[in-house]
Amino acid sequence: MVSPVRVKTISSNILIVALVIAVYVLSPIPFFLGAEHDSKRILTFYQYTLPILVGGVVVLLLVKQSRRVSDEQKNIMKRIRLERQRVGGLGAIAGLISSVSVVVLVLLGEHFTNLPLGTYFSVLGTVIGQHIFGNTHHSILLGLMAHLITGAAIGSIFGGIMAVVEIFDLKRRGHTTILGTMAGFVSFLVLFNPISRLGVEPFLKETLSITMSGSNSIVIENTARQMMSNLLAGSVLIHLSFGFILGLTLYTLARRYSRTTH
Repeated sequence: MVSPVRVKTISSNILIVALVIAVYVLSPIPFFLGAEHDSKRILTFYQYTLPILVGGVVVLLLVKQSRRVSDEQKNIMKRIRLERQRVGGLGAIAGLISSVSVVVLVLLGEHFTNLPLGTYFSVLGTVIGQHIFGNTHHSILLGLMAHLITGAAIGSIFGGIMAVVEIFDLKRRGHTTILGTMAGFVSFLVLFNPISRLGVEPFLKETLSITMSGSNSIVIENTARQMMSNLLAGSVLIHLSFGFILGLTLYTLARRYSRTTH
């Protein structure tokens, strides 16, 4: 069965062809009705000038059709772009919510390992403060802000990828949650592990050299490595939890606020 859209397309094309034929056939009539009956001039006009005019009409019709399709495509692309931006924004919100959620896990981990509450954020803020601001004031607050901003950025990137890549489906909760968990693990490998090894570990060694001033450098280095291993092991679980919450939260937000899941 032919679709209504195809019927309309065929009908419009037939109409265009009929109009062109009518113009081509009927245009010489004024020459026959006028006072001038020079057959040679009429033939010259009919064979050369009129086909050019009709060809111009056809070109104009094609250009008009092309512009119409192009405008429709632009509107479609605009809607797609806006929807992707919407999903990216929802991803940023989901990342922020996930970051706030894992703060509780970080504090619980510090509690059960007998570390002072806020140790992780204090170390992170101190490293950032030294490298960017040249001081370590408000290190806990600075570390917490860096944690939340990074989480929101990861969420925004994750949401953007979910919106762009066609094989990713925000309509499926399990699918989105698994991908979110994978994103959390990737963020650990790409961000946290290098930052910890290059930024936190040297600072930790400097701190231990002061607090363990009576120990030799080998003991201090081994202690730092052990602490970093424990930190990274716990961080893997925290990042997996972050990713799980990220995927689940993005699915929930997209289901409610995005047209891609409707």
